This record gives sequence, C-alpha cells and structure tokens, in this order.
Amino acid sequence: MKLKAYLAEFLGTFALLLVGLSAGVTNLELTSVALAFGLTLMFMIYAVGSVSGGHFNPAVSLGMAFSKRLSWKDFGFYVLFQLLGGLFAILCLVPFMGGMNDLASTKVLVDFGGSEATMVLLLGLLVELVATFIFVFVILRVTSQKELSKLAGLIIGLTLAALIYFAGPLTNAGLNPVRSIMPALFEGGVALEQLWIFIVGPLVGGFLASVFVSYFDSLKS
Repeated sequence: MKLKAYLAEFLGTFALLLVGLSAGVTNLELTSVALAFGLTLMFMIYAVGSVSGGHFNPAVSLGMAFSKRLSWKDFGFYVLFQLLGGLFAILCLVPFMGGMNDLASTKVLVDFGGSEATMVLLLGLLVELVATFIFVFVILRVTSQKELSKLAGLIIGLTLAALIYFAGPLTNAGLNPVRSIMPALFEGGVALEQLWIFIVGPLVGGFLASVFVSYFDSLKS
C-alpha cells in the first residue's frame, strides 16, 4: 500500500513538471503557465490523491509531516519519489526542447527597485516563502474539512494558478523545491547559483504554514 502511495507521488510530480515546464518553455504567456500547472495539479489530485494525498511537492509533504498527517518515514520516501518524478520529467522534456539552455528554471527576475544584490536575493526568498506559505496553508485547511473533499482538487489547483500570477513575474514561481531543483541541475548558471532560494523558501513556508494552521485550529470560535 505504501509503495502504491509512493508511486502516486512519482506519477503526480512527473505530470506536474512535464506539463508545467513545457508550458513555461514553449509559451511565455503567464496565464498559460499558471493554467498548465494549476490544471495539471487539479487533475492529478483527483486521479491519485486518494492514494497518496496528492502532494507532489516536498514543501507540502513537510507541512503534512509537521501536522502529524504524514509519518517522517513516509515523508522521506515521498520526497525521494517526488525527486525521481521530477527527474524523469526533465529527461523527457530535454529531447522535446532540443537542449538544456532554457528549462523554465526558477531565478529572481526583478531587481526590486534597484536593491543591492544581496537584498534582491533575500526579497526573492521572501516571495517564495510567502507564496508557499499561502499554498500549503490552503492545502492543510481544505484537506482537513470533509465537506470540501470533493472540491479540494479544484481549490488547490486554482490556488497554485493564482500564486503563479503573483510569484511568476518575480521569481518564475517555484513554490516547490523539485520544480526548481531539476531545471537548475540541468541548466546550471544563475539558476543553480540561486537554487538555495527555491529550496529554503518553500520548505520554510511549508513549515510555517503547519505551525499557523495548528495555532489557527486551536483558537476557539
């Protein structure tokens, strides 16, 4: 049963990155990219979410682990299979694109008003942290309410699409370490130099979302 869940995470992450990154490479229009990621996430949640929970993202799995809705052992295997799914997506994408020069990698795209280089990176980190915090917070809240179970995939997919509108022009919208790691490893350059932003930001955002949800749920109405 656990292997089936791990394979679901592999398949979901594979589909998410293959479709989303393809849209990012072949169509620079933000709406197309947001819909590609959001709709693919929605479809895969409905397809295999009942098996694994439909994380497809280490930041989401981390939030689930800290919320005690996923064991730490399963967290490790989830991340491993997510990484493998991302790797296979890139290996499929490279032949389609004919090279590794542009794989829709994540990197800080603006100078935030001419700020110094260090400040620009920190602001990029903040963008990733805040966007992932909102994303994981919504996931943790929606999936904990039985009355929203049938709408969970739709809500989560639309949330990701909306957050890509926010973070896309600033950092190319990581919100998922696997989505950032694989393009950076193949593309190198600035994407690889700035990769820490897209690992630390989403993971801290996922952790803070779990803390805030725990506090939020403890408040008496």
